[in-house]
Amino acid sequence: MLRAAVLLAGLLLAAPAVAQDVAIKDWWVACDNVRVCTAYGFPPEDAYGVVLRVRREAEADAAATLDLGIDAETAKGVSGPLTLTVDGKVVARTAAPEGTDDEYRTWSVSPARSPALLEAIARGEVLEARDGGRTVATVSLSGGSASLRWMDDRQRRVGGVTALVAKGAAPASAVPSPPVPPLIRPAKPVSQDGLTDTPPPAVLARIKSLDCQADAPEDPTSNRLAPDVVLWVIPCWVGAYQISSALVLADEKGGHARLADLGGAGDTRAMATNAVFNTDDQKLYSYAKGRGLADCGESRTHAWTGKGFVLTERSELQICRGLPEDYWVTMYRSR
Repeated sequence: MLRAAVLLAGLLLAAPAVAQDVAIKDWWVACDNVRVCTAYGFPPEDAYGVVLRVRREAEADAAATLDLGIDAETAKGVSGPLTLTVDGKVVARTAAPEGTDDEYRTWSVSPARSPALLEAIARGEVLEARDGGRTVATVSLSGGSASLRWMDDRQRRVGGVTALVAKGAAPASAVPSPPVPPLIRPAKPVSQDGLTDTPPPAVLARIKSLDCQADAPEDPTSNRLAPDVVLWVIPCWVGAYQISSALVLADEKGGHARLADLGGAGDTRAMATNAVFNTDDQKLYSYAKGRGLADCGESRTHAWTGKGFVLTERSELQICRGLPEDYWVTMYRSR
């Protein structure tokens, strides 16, 4: 169990250098490789069920969007807009909630009121969402100003009129255009006829260095990537809710067996959690929960290009605070 936990931690932490995120007190903020940024503010004292989201695209004229997410139990009985106060002063009013009463719902803030709310976040201590006289949710603003300033820095807005916090006199035209996502061309799919799911001895021998769990589940899968190039996905470690598999490349008979390379360091470069290879689009999909609730973790997609595996997309959420999976943030994207 300890080795499985260490291995999973490596899978979660291994990341391309362009992906950046930081936790600041009660906030977490992340920006991807094209400078799209998302910040989350949480309730104080590690409480669950509430999140304030600030998201902004990288273009100079992009405005920040804000919404408040609240779980079904916390927002029970609330069906209309909420009044948002910061340190007791009314700052904004949301739209009616999106979603049904039995799920995590979101209350969006109008673009007209977002600037005032952002300014209050940068200066305040506590945000409250109220339904009439009842306080439905509370968000700590401790770390909010620093998180928005960090976002300004990553989006190259510091010292300009478009900054959220780090404002200055520089015009919007001073904000550089965002990077173009890398172009990745997966190899063309090939026939899977004649493959067996019984790994040759040479393939099994190749994963011995990974020190797989003795009673790891069976059911390995084979996937033809190209004529005489086969990817083996072999379960190696099993946990309560996920499986980490070893990835081996070989020819049709198991010759020239070698560990695949997904990036990262050590054993993790040839491992993927809950891995599935799709032969139609030549992509390997992996998904690692931080815990059983799936309120944190990481998902990755790698394309087979004919020469190797290349990362095409990565999403994650490092803070485990009860959020649904659609709050995972894209950290890396491509074309």
